[in-house]
Amino acid sequence: MLKNKMKKLICGMTMCITVCSQMIFPQTAFAATKAAVEKAGEAFVAGMTETAEAEEVLSEEELRQQIVDFALQFEGNPYVYGGTSLTNGADCSGFVMSVFAQFGYSLPRVAADQYNQSAKKSVEDLEPGDLIFYGSGISHVALYIGTGQIIHASTSASGIKISNYDYEAPVGVGTYIEADGFFSE
Repeated sequence: MLKNKMKKLICGMTMCITVCSQMIFPQTAFAATKAAVEKAGEAFVAGMTETAEAEEVLSEEELRQQIVDFALQFEGNPYVYGGTSLTNGADCSGFVMSVFAQFGYSLPRVAADQYNQSAKKSVEDLEPGDLIFYGSGISHVALYIGTGQIIHASTSASGIKISNYDYEAPVGVGTYIEADGFFSE
């Protein structure tokens, strides 16, 4: 956002310099404009390089843990059928979708679609951040948090809670997180 504003400011300043200098010094207008653009461009590129170098690259394990830690803060919040709000209420797939959205993932809205589009795994290979699916026709989804536990939007009576992953027999496991941080179909 700041970079775009800076670009617009630089372009605006350049146009002003061009118009004003053409009116006052038509012979040197082009040279002045060119110098201003080159100087502003160099500063902008230098700023972008510093920003890119400062961005932290997470390992897969760190990303998984950040997703789990983020999800855990919503334990105790309400279950709302059809909801996607992490604070005001979500259903199981809305909860998972909204948690992953905070990390740049765009998951489908419905649990069955989340399963169908995920990379499949076995229960034996579960890692924090994986999704566990339940029910015939995939009617429920939960986020695996490690040590045999999940966090999920369970029912309107219990809300978002932690349970053992095998509180009900899982019908599938999927992930959207891979070694490069993102799963792509």
